[in-house]
Amino acid sequence: MNKSALYTSVILGRVSTEDADRVLETIAALQPDVAGGPCEIVVADRIKDAISDQIASDYPQVRLIPCDPDISLPEMRTRAYEASSGEIVAVTEDHCVPSPGWVGKIQRAFANAPPSLSAVGGSVVNGVTDTGLDWATFLCEYSFFSPPVVEGRTDILPGMNIAYRRSVLDAAPRQRLSEGFWETTLHSHLLANGGKFRSLNELIMFHKKRFSWRLFASQRFVYSRYYAGCRLRYATRTKRVMMAGASLLLPPILLWRMVTSARRKGLNRELRSAFPWLAMLVVIWAAGESVGALLGPGDALARIE
Repeated sequence: MNKSALYTSVILGRVSTEDADRVLETIAALQPDVAGGPCEIVVADRIKDAISDQIASDYPQVRLIPCDPDISLPEMRTRAYEASSGEIVAVTEDHCVPSPGWVGKIQRAFANAPPSLSAVGGSVVNGVTDTGLDWATFLCEYSFFSPPVVEGRTDILPGMNIAYRRSVLDAAPRQRLSEGFWETTLHSHLLANGGKFRSLNELIMFHKKRFSWRLFASQRFVYSRYYAGCRLRYATRTKRVMMAGASLLLPPILLWRMVTSARRKGLNRELRSAFPWLAMLVVIWAAGESVGALLGPGDALARIE
């Protein structure tokens, strides 16, 4: 494969148990005539089903890395990165679809930037909008990144619409990559070591997973347990108990943040349809954090998709 100076690898983990064929749309959007340039596609796959076979048949250029079913998504991303070769490493998810020209825009952003630029990212648009639940699952996770986002220098980028210089990933301790989601484990490390992040409104990712209520509620719980459990991993028992109790006060705070963010982005109508679902989700979110604070993360990381 002939690589340019800013050849880009796109990595993702195949973990979705619902809307599992969405990854085919992701891969189609990464073909050179749509993506605005060539890229290497590396998929770490813990599902290994008929869709995996279809990828191998229809897109033989895609590198599939079989993984054990209980491996965590951060470890899968790390293995995909380690198997990739591009000087730019872009990260997305198996239910996200890049907008036209996504790869080309990433390449131009780095080509015109100083070496201190560690990562670029952009906005996230809801691509599944039929029901209030569809909007609730989007607003619960990505209302902050709904367009418009900050243009230029930032410290916050979405973990599924982001690209890094390979050199900064190579220099990071592997533990930062494999033991948690890069937004929480890697980004603070990069910023503390002089890295710079840039946000671009033109870099658009469509979030297109249609969740059932049961799956999204369970995912919200396990992610919240993972987050709180890791944050308090070395805390005393007394502090864990206190934080477990304090977590139960989170629902009105979380709901206020979501409502404020959605209104700021002009999503008032969408918010009204999503509100009953969001009200239930923030309670589940708080319960997850309370359990994580008290009992630790358990196997939550391996259950996140």
